[in-house]
Order: sequence, then structure tokens, then C-alpha cells
Amino acid sequence: MQLDVKNSFFRTEYNISFANLTDLYNYIKSNPAINAEVFKTRASLNPVDDFHGERLSDCIEWCFGGYEKGLDNFLVNSLKLKESIVDVSDSRRYVRSLYGGVPIPPLVAANVPDSMARYDIDKSLVTRNIYFSLSYDCTTTYNQIVNRGLATLFIIQALEEKRQIIDLKAEELVRVYDEYVRIDVGLKKPGDLCLDISKCYFPMVSREFLRRLLFRVLESVPVKNHEWDYSYGKIIPYEELREILELKEDDLLIGGPRQMGIKGDDVYDDTISMIKKLGLEAEFDLDKIQSFKEKGYQYVR
Repeated sequence: MQLDVKNSFFRTEYNISFANLTDLYNYIKSNPAINAEVFKTRASLNPVDDFHGERLSDCIEWCFGGYEKGLDNFLVNSLKLKESIVDVSDSRRYVRSLYGGVPIPPLVAANVPDSMARYDIDKSLVTRNIYFSLSYDCTTTYNQIVNRGLATLFIIQALEEKRQIIDLKAEELVRVYDEYVRIDVGLKKPGDLCLDISKCYFPMVSREFLRRLLFRVLESVPVKNHEWDYSYGKIIPYEELREILELKEDDLLIGGPRQMGIKGDDVYDDTISMIKKLGLEAEFDLDKIQSFKEKGYQYVR
């Protein structure tokens, strides 16, 4: 974990960076000191309920792919949604290697050193930066959280099928008056072969990742305003969020569920809404996605 505090005339920024979920796990397991002057109620420790979800101790362990609620259903529906991708191609290629992969019998027999074949990423392909905002207001429903996560996972998988290398970060950026807190967690680096669903599923579809784990991180940040204890920060408008994150034109920002048009009723409708919000209509056959709903296919949570 890295903490960087920046002071300017207009605001104070607290930037907390975690290289990956393991880094986040180790930080929370270390039981970092609480900012007791500000955080008196400790929302991260609230009893199990419909808002915060399961208890903090369980959520910490889910950082290692232990969260599987609805995962089987997502994998089934993901295969169906892949039918709507326009111009699918494989972003991987076979390369010879000294280790890993599958032995090439003639080369092994000839004692050739690089006699193993394995998949590798074609480094000449396009890299797409994607920022997944973990922030959403307190009235956001569980179904909105789940549907946004499912749509995001599908879209990322689809872009990888279309020969794009993904650099994925999860972000929480909230403010109280002139104090801004940004927490970012690396989920996938460009060098990773493809999206690890078991690793990303928990941060994207659960309410606990924000309302337990990141609340616990926030409680350790040296903010000054006592309103943090009441609100845990207010979300940033979509366009302002793009500006603060200094995103380029081609970078994708997955905003809060309402910012992405996610209603939480039907996963296919919500996927279409997100695709349109991101300006990716040319990448998908939206009529085919709509047809899945009309045929009665349903995602069962």
C-alpha cells in the first residue's frame, strides 16, 4: 500500500494505491490504525445486514477468489452473450518456450532447448485502459450493483476476444467538501494473458468489497472533516471523475450503476445501456442481446 497526500489551494487529496488484491488483503489483515478522531461508528464492523452484506472477516478472505455467489450463472450467461460480439478473433498466439505449456515431441526428441509450446499475448495489439469506479450512493440497490458488475465482466471479456489487451483498475474516488480520497486497486495488468474472472468477480459484483473492505481502508486515512464518519464520502459526477483521473479519450470509465444507466431489473437491458454509455455500439450486436431477453433467458442470482 502507498499513501500520497497532496495539498493545494482548492483541496487536499489522499491517494491510496494497492498493486493488487493481495496487497489490499495484506494491508487490512495488518489491522491498520483507525483514524479515531473522525471515524467513531466504524461502518466496516456493522452487523450483517442487507446494506453492508456479510461480516468483514469473511470478506477479507474473499480477496482470493472465494466469493462465488452467482458465479456459475454468470459463466453460463457469458457464453451466450459472446454470441453478440462483432468480429471475434484470438488475441493470443502460440510461441516456443523453455518451460510451461505442452511439449513438442520432435523437438524434445532432438534435445532442442525451447521445445515447449504455450500461449502468449501478441504484444503488437491495442491496449485499452479501463477504470472501474467502485463508488455509488447509498440508495443503490443490490441488483444494480450485481448487474453493473456482470455487464462489466462481459464487456471486458468481449474486448479481449477482439484482440485488445486490457489494463484494469478498480477505483473509489469520493469527497467531503475539499477533502478527496482516491483508493485504487490493480485487477489486471497488460502482461496478464486474460481476465481472471475468479479474481475480479468479488470486487465487481459484491456490495461487501466497497462497504466492508474499502470502508475499512477509508477508516485508516488521516482525513480531517468529521462528516466522513457520517457519509463515508460523496460520489463524484461522471465527467468530473474522468477529469480527475486524467483519462484519455480512448480510456473507458465504468461509473456508478446509475451513471451507467443500470436499473437492476434485467441484466440484458443493463448490458445494452452500459455498451451505449461507453460508446461501444459498433463492437456488439445489440439486437442479438435484446433477443436473449425476448427468448426468456434469465440470469438467476
